[in-house]
Amino acid sequence: MNSIDYPPPSLVICPFRRYSVKIRKFKTTEISGSSFFIIDNSYHISDSDDAEDETHQLRLFLGCNNEEDEHYCSACYKGDYKSGTTYYFCNKCKNYYHKECVESPPIFFSPCHPKNPLQLLYFIFDVTTIYYDKECHACGLKIRGLCYYSFTCDLWLDPVCARKREFSAINNPKRHEHMLHYFPRKASLTCDVCALDDSKYCFYSCLQCDFIVHRTCIYLPRVIQISYHIHRLSFTLSLPFQNLFCGVCRRKINENYGEYSCTKGCVYAVHSKCATRPDIWDGKELEDQPEMLDDNIKSFEEIDDGIIRHFSHAHHLMRLHENMERFFDGEQNCQACILPLDDGNVYRCMQCDFVFHEACANLPRFKYNMVHPHRLILRPIDKYFFCDICYRYSCGFSYMCSEGCPSNEFYPVDIRCASFSEVVDHPSHPHPLFLIYDWKTAQACSICRTKSIFIRSLSCAECDFSLCFRCATLPYKVKHKDDEHILSLCYEKNASGLYWCQVCEKTTNPKKGYYTCNECGVTFHIKCILGEDPYMKAGTINEDCSQKVEVIPNNRLSRPICNKCQRRCRYKIVFKTSNGNMICSAREVDGLRVYRVGYVGFLDFLKKRMKEEKESSWP
Repeated sequence: MNSIDYPPPSLVICPFRRYSVKIRKFKTTEISGSSFFIIDNSYHISDSDDAEDETHQLRLFLGCNNEEDEHYCSACYKGDYKSGTTYYFCNKCKNYYHKECVESPPIFFSPCHPKNPLQLLYFIFDVTTIYYDKECHACGLKIRGLCYYSFTCDLWLDPVCARKREFSAINNPKRHEHMLHYFPRKASLTCDVCALDDSKYCFYSCLQCDFIVHRTCIYLPRVIQISYHIHRLSFTLSLPFQNLFCGVCRRKINENYGEYSCTKGCVYAVHSKCATRPDIWDGKELEDQPEMLDDNIKSFEEIDDGIIRHFSHAHHLMRLHENMERFFDGEQNCQACILPLDDGNVYRCMQCDFVFHEACANLPRFKYNMVHPHRLILRPIDKYFFCDICYRYSCGFSYMCSEGCPSNEFYPVDIRCASFSEVVDHPSHPHPLFLIYDWKTAQACSICRTKSIFIRSLSCAECDFSLCFRCATLPYKVKHKDDEHILSLCYEKNASGLYWCQVCEKTTNPKKGYYTCNECGVTFHIKCILGEDPYMKAGTINEDCSQKVEVIPNNRLSRPICNKCQRRCRYKIVFKTSNGNMICSAREVDGLRVYRVGYVGFLDFLKKRMKEEKESSWP
């Protein structure tokens, strides 16, 4: 930033001092369940009832486009990185403030809303009300700190938008061929771009034709790539298809309004608001940008018929085997998914015991998936990791963000979670399932009955059935030493009668899912078949924790006693720490991670949502 000439900094008060509750007693008001301070003092020191602390010296700066000059305002908690944006910097607080936020009078008549006065408020932070629905009428961003409010019209504006004078007209030929003019009243009108009549955002209208649009919708991108679909999507004001449902929210699409549709001719469309969600779209405009040719690149090189060279095992060749029972006794596991080789074709190394399921060998090296807005890359991991989607510990292969998302924003995703497409046909339910991102309307899992803001769920659009990713990724077919046949996963919502587990000899609740043999009729608990950590491989060593942890098979004559639960470990694997302790669960070993999934994970979740909301704004 560059310093510019401005009256001496002592003429204005540092916002930290101006809004300090310790210095001044502000009146409070409650609006729709959220509390705000009513800011009634002036930003001029000469008009203030308190002398300004001489150590809080403000200096005015002019913003540039350099990345190192990107700052957010500590008064309204929003950023504006355009060239020409002016900031105040306090040498005592070390904070940046918008010029408009510092010079914000208690009562203001905005060009955006000239009819009624606006009152200056400050949001009182409370974890229980962080997801309230108060958004700036102009830019559409959440109100986080300093803001203006009209008690007469229930209208919200952040200080920067309230001071803007370019509200009268907007010329954007990419969105509309005519000049768009500001509609000053808060009214219930239907936007021709997003098909919503949300009056929280200001409207613009065309004086030459019947076109109404939200200010936030004027600058929507033309061509985008979302995580839900393999092809790019382009914006259109009318669809050639009828009776289509949104590929994200599954609600019906009105073909007379703006939507995003597939550029490759697929009968696929998405609401404009759904397509530009920050957890689905990476925020990049792709118009005139060449498409990547390696989106679905294979993970192996085909050497000959049935012989491949896989990228993760490039020093040896692998051969396809269709009759796997000739080679395996059910004790060997796939290197990618860690599940036993019970059924189907496999690729086996011609020189060692490295082996894949055929489906795992064919996993694409790069792919887009609905679990993350960026492109994912397949990578083998030589230690166990924590999946960011199903919240299970796993070994083997994982998909990671190829755009370099920080590890505190995106953890590895196991290949089971990443393999789901936008429509999931699960054997436990007759209807297709769709990923639900809105945790407020998410249902409890129909199998495990878990409902969490962290664990994503797959829901049915026709009934009240829902599956969390932990249950949706359970293997459908498994084998157990107590039965010679293949066991299949079952779920019965209206089951009656008693079911007994053949392993623990306790009753099984069919409403929570179970494994059964279709020929023998026996039933098993899911945990009795798979254990506590079904995707962990014996022999794995992890040194990321406070101590070295080794995964070892639980095949001794006498089962070890767990140092956590003080009971004998009953699952196939146990965890041995460097100090000799035996622990039967990965969650008990990695107690720091469990804590993170709890309170610390919740705080990270809130920070991530706040960042997504900030990045979802348009010019």
